[in-house]
Amino acid sequence: MNNTALPSAVPGIEQLTSLSMTEWARALREGQLTAVECLELHLERIAQENPRLNAVVTLNPRARQEAEAADAAAAEGRFLGPLHGVPFTVKDTLATKGLRSTAGSPLLGDYVPEQSATAVRRLQEAGAVLLGKANCSEFAVETHSRNPLFGDTWNPWDTSLTSGGSTGGDSAAVASGMSAFGLGTDFGGSIRWPAHCTGIASLRPTAGLVPETGLLPYVPPADGSIPAPNSMSALHRLGTVAWLARSVEDLDVLLGILAGPDGVDPSTVPVPLGGPVETLAGITAAWFEDEGTHPVRNDLVAAVRSAAQALEGLGVAVTHGRPPGLERAAAAFVALRTAEGMPDVVELATGREDELGGHLHGLLGAPATVVEYRKAAAERDAIRAQVLGFMEEHNILLLPVASVPASDPRNESLTVDGKDIPWTELGSCCRAISILGFPVVVVPCGLSEEGLPAGIQVVGRPYRDREVLAVAAALEQAFGRLSPPPFGSRPVD
Repeated sequence: MNNTALPSAVPGIEQLTSLSMTEWARALREGQLTAVECLELHLERIAQENPRLNAVVTLNPRARQEAEAADAAAAEGRFLGPLHGVPFTVKDTLATKGLRSTAGSPLLGDYVPEQSATAVRRLQEAGAVLLGKANCSEFAVETHSRNPLFGDTWNPWDTSLTSGGSTGGDSAAVASGMSAFGLGTDFGGSIRWPAHCTGIASLRPTAGLVPETGLLPYVPPADGSIPAPNSMSALHRLGTVAWLARSVEDLDVLLGILAGPDGVDPSTVPVPLGGPVETLAGITAAWFEDEGTHPVRNDLVAAVRSAAQALEGLGVAVTHGRPPGLERAAAAFVALRTAEGMPDVVELATGREDELGGHLHGLLGAPATVVEYRKAAAERDAIRAQVLGFMEEHNILLLPVASVPASDPRNESLTVDGKDIPWTELGSCCRAISILGFPVVVVPCGLSEEGLPAGIQVVGRPYRDREVLAVAAALEQAFGRLSPPPFGSRPVD
């Protein structure tokens, strides 16, 4: 995973969308700029870009103090960690100590946690500077980032389009240079669809590698603590903390910082990550056009085909074919999510139902019986076993992220190959992979016919996250990193 050359001059605002997190960290360590200077550059970018994108919704008033502490340590010859002085944003569904954490809902509009989510704390302990909170859909259930508290987030490539959801605020912030990287979550595609929409890289790690302690929704305990994630919950067993950045190398560095049990989340397992995978020798792959139920636009299929051809050129044995059972996976995901319901939101909303966004009411029905829940889980397990069997011979899967590139969220549906696909079904390729719990990197592999980013999913076997990252890094090397144009088309409201 090669670094691009740092500029000979001190990095400035013009480098904010081109330098990766790792490159900013190296510039800080080499003394090309101070942490305070780096922070000021990003705050200036926020002042420029946020009025039209609405990505960062709460700034951290202690960010300068954190940056000054990093500079004081550097003056003494000490560095706080691999992310020393690097600014980042956090999805508003993750708790941040002393900083409002709302999950985009009036039900938590005044919630200021007394503790941070484990993942946030680990990043700050590694030296990163928390810029603030990024917008999301209410309780992270929509594929466009909008909510009753903060409104809509837009795409830096074209501000009439979505930046994705539910981690769309971080996606827009990272792509536009307001943040060096973003920490979010992924259950049904909440990190992958945004990365696809804005042309950046993302990692959804193997479920269970990174603690979800501090992930909202939960009912805040009276003693100020953060409850342990529920080990029976599909959200916590299949979803995961995930992240966005401008390079695959960044994703790998963050994995090393964030993985490992915290003694609170019962579903996190102590699995050794191993070192970086230096060669693709012996890796096999399969590519396919869709997950088996909804078509994908031809230009996005072409991006997957091009990625497969690029890997073939690097010596990877690539075949064309979809794993058996995958055509049932998106429906199995919906069935399991529906069976669980949203019990934490129901508890939070009791007596305040009128404060919820209308899109949530259909998800708050009575949860299924244990028998029904077990049936949904059994279908998931059967599909997973079939796909794992296929991956014994085809270690890596390549498929689209969604049926379309970034689109106007005001459309209720879009037509692909003559088929009308509801907005909520456009990400079926993501849901089909979510049910498996496997590691997935999204990396851009070209542009759509409109000139928008075309990301693909690179899927690997459980706990082989670094194998997936190695394949994605090779694709990034082949296709290059993307940066959005300087201005979108949607005027500031």
